Amino acid sequence: LLIDEYDVPVAKANNNGYYDEMLDVMKGLMQALKDNQALRFAVVTGCLKIAKESIFTGTNNFVSDTITNSRLNEYFGFVQSEVDLLLKDADLTTQAESIKKWYDGYLLKDYQVYNPRAVVSVMLKGEFKSYWSETASYEAIVPLINMNYDGLKTAIIEMLSGGEVKVNTATFKNDTVNIQSKDDVLTYMIHLGYLGYDQN
Repeated sequence: LLIDEYDVPVAKANNNGYYDEMLDVMKGLMQALKDNQALRFAVVTGCLKIAKESIFTGTNNFVSDTITNSRLNEYFGFVQSEVDLLLKDADLTTQAESIKKWYDGYLLKDYQVYNPRAVVSVMLKGEFKSYWSETASYEAIVPLINMNYDGLKTAIIEMLSGGEVKVNTATFKNDTVNIQSKDDVLTYMIHLGYLGYDQN
């Protein structure tokens, strides 16, 4: 069973005042999966980090992989060899540097990982822009940036100017309700694809 973007209804519930009720629904779903004799395994995906606490408490043999700590790094987007092949097939090899500049969001151990939606969108539309900012998740991060935890706005301005900011990704739990620091907001933005990430 594949459950894709589990976090979308949770985020919508958080933004619209029924977060606790949605957590109860999700916990019930996870419990039903655990007790289902016909189910061999399930894969749950989402932008938010999946933590064993909260809605996944009732699951068993639980493994959580994230872009900031994973053995699956090469599967979180397109790797360089895949982008090279796509560009070759589309006769767009002259665009390689621009694609890298715009969309190679993550350096994860040995892999340069590109945002797949952005790469495909630029190839289809022929226009370089921040395609991820067209998603509904953008509305969720603006209030968090405005809270300006520990100089968050200064850090974002520094990154917009081409600088790098160190972030502790281990503090982020898995929901926007418990965000309490600059590191939490930056990690959330990394998971959503708004910020690049250099694991090294």
